Amino acid sequence: MIAWSVVLSVIGLAGTAALVARLKSRWPAWGPERYWVLGLAALLPAWLMAFLATIGPPGGEGPNKPLFIITSALPLLGIIVTDALLRHWRTERRAPGPIACWFLGIAAILPGWGITLITLALKKNS
Repeated sequence: MIAWSVVLSVIGLAGTAALVARLKSRWPAWGPERYWVLGLAALLPAWLMAFLATIGPPGGEGPNKPLFIITSALPLLGIIVTDALLRHWRTERRAPGPIACWFLGIAAILPGWGITLITLALKKNS
């Protein structure tokens, strides 16, 4: 499942990067939040696939509670923090460009996805 999650992340990153490049040239006045959401969309399916794999099959061994809570809370925390940062920059009229906003969206999900992959690898080895 780790390999499928990585494949899904590569597809998501490539697809949204191409979309950001296209939208940046076609609609330069688009708000930074839209590019941030595209960054979230790049890794969210990969995180979700890995997260669901940590839960395990029904009737099987349940997930490790602390790791389950951390892997589900980190992406949410990342989204909240990066959204607040983006709103702060926007109110000060110094919002970053489209590519930086896209990277900010990726940065929101990346720690949670990484911890989820580590959790899945540890679960597979035990």
